[in-house]
Amino acid sequence: MAVLIGWVLLTWPGLLISSVMAESSSPQISDLYEPRPAARLPRATQSVLLGLAQTDSGLVAVGERGHVLLSPEGRAWQQADFVPVQATLTSVAAIGDRLWAVGHDTTIIHSRDGGQTWALQYFDPDLEMPLLGVHFFDRHNGLAIGAYGIYLVTEDGGVHWAKYDLADRVTSEAIDWEAAAELIDDFMDDGFDDLIDDDDWFDDEFDAELDFDRGCYEFMECHLNAFLDLGDGRFMIAAERGYGFRSVDGGETWESFRFTYPGSMFGLVEVGNSILAYGLRGHVQRSNDFGDGWEILDSPIESSLLGATIDPDGRVFIVGASAARLTYDPVTSQLSATEDRLGSAYSGVLITADGRRILIGAEGVKYE
Repeated sequence: MAVLIGWVLLTWPGLLISSVMAESSSPQISDLYEPRPAARLPRATQSVLLGLAQTDSGLVAVGERGHVLLSPEGRAWQQADFVPVQATLTSVAAIGDRLWAVGHDTTIIHSRDGGQTWALQYFDPDLEMPLLGVHFFDRHNGLAIGAYGIYLVTEDGGVHWAKYDLADRVTSEAIDWEAAAELIDDFMDDGFDDLIDDDDWFDDEFDAELDFDRGCYEFMECHLNAFLDLGDGRFMIAAERGYGFRSVDGGETWESFRFTYPGSMFGLVEVGNSILAYGLRGHVQRSNDFGDGWEILDSPIESSLLGATIDPDGRVFIVGASAARLTYDPVTSQLSATEDRLGSAYSGVLITADGRRILIGAEGVKYE
């Protein structure tokens, strides 16, 4: 399987659907596993952090062992007063000073006070489906996505979560299987190791119908890595192995598509009239037509890219493994980057109102 975003750094060296019945429409807390509160540790600020969000009162970062860190400006950080789980937290979303964080053990936690104290909303380790992303449209409506096609939806701020499988909502596909197979062959000819993050995915002979149709979404094997809300009911999800999904009706139905690059994409960002997808081995792809076509941009790095933000000048700033820092200029359509093979791995970044960069990753928080 492809590497999940929430596992990338831990193993690193050094939608709104109301017209159908959900599997569950009430909060679920496992009866078999008793969650343990996160411990307060003196070196928590140097631990692996995977999610970062801006609230009305400051910044919140989440990561391994249920660590939640708070800062008013990004310099000094302290642990939250109470977090009900020790599960690795992979993503966090904020609406004002209300927060939701998700992670391993199909965990969802919620804070009403800017992140100081948290309550458990969803916890089901039996599923063995880590949640990898969370997004809220307002204080009531939100969703969480993750491994094996899982996504959960709430219409009441997380008091109740309804669990779905995205595969059941894919009603169409915009995939030319033959062309996709030929593209895979081209990448394999250029170098098998550069193709994708799972060397066992392909046999020597590639069969489009066999490998694609039994792949990412049909049998619920697709890890959903990132969600993008483009407004007007248009959503997009970046997944693994070159798959993506899009909706034009607020998540009521979904259509599958293929990225040009057949590896996993870990993030999506809207810039101007374009969508950028970034991920495995430094690949960045751009679409100007809501995913009908994707252009692979000329990236100067090979390190996987894991997090992004938009700077005050409208440029996209992307970070990743090997201290990768990549900037996309929408005016020139050029990418410029630096990386350090011996450097830390970054998983997320925000730029504060005064222009400071806050980076999180394998070694905690960095303020610059």
